[in-house]
Amino acid sequence: MAQPVDNIHTATNWFGVRVNICLISGLLLLVPPIAAGNQSTETLRQTVLDFLHIQTAKRAEQDIEISVGRIDRRLKLATCQTSPTAFLAAGAKLQGKLTVGLRCAGPKPWTVYVPAHIKIFAEVIAAAQPLLRGSEISITDIIFVRQELSQLRSGYFIKAEAVIGKILTQNLSAGHAITPKRVKAAFLVRRGEKVTIEVSIGALKVKGKGEALKNAARGELVSVRNSQSKRIVQGVVTRPGTVNIQM
Repeated sequence: MAQPVDNIHTATNWFGVRVNICLISGLLLLVPPIAAGNQSTETLRQTVLDFLHIQTAKRAEQDIEISVGRIDRRLKLATCQTSPTAFLAAGAKLQGKLTVGLRCAGPKPWTVYVPAHIKIFAEVIAAAQPLLRGSEISITDIIFVRQELSQLRSGYFIKAEAVIGKILTQNLSAGHAITPKRVKAAFLVRRGEKVTIEVSIGALKVKGKGEALKNAARGELVSVRNSQSKRIVQGVVTRPGTVNIQM
């Protein structure tokens, strides 16, 4: 009699196990499949940063700062199975504000654009003190300051000899960069100095002496008093100490 009891107990246990397995299987069917995660915005930002570092690697000797803008966390992108591919729009410059594209070519492809900013700095020449329009720049008038180059759209100078002797075309505050548009060529004729007057009549040239009545650079019109006739004439500065008059 003991054996049938054991058999019944065993059968009951086996049946109970089968019931439990079926129950678990049924519950698994009711659970929705785990959804693929969303692409990390920090991963996207790092991808853009790495891409721009590679693109600017040839400028290793320059002082460069790269920043990547924030990506809206509400943006839901399927996780890319491979690393997203970064790219720049045609004609994009690796300086100032720009946009970097990220493209995923997976089963659920997407493309997103991320703002970035590349700042390139250099030591450029600036005014050491307030300078007035028309003044000639000397070595004591300049200093070197660190500036972001994208802010100097009209150019800049990095060598002192490029600006020494040049004439300011506008007033300049201390610390402001000296740009090509803010200067002109050095004076070749100075007020009160003796100059040579060349009068051109066709192929014939007649020379005389005179006194410059103002400072002038190459190509500028200047008034000159003829030393002999005392007449005031106007001519164009062609070289140091020389004024040409076309007849």
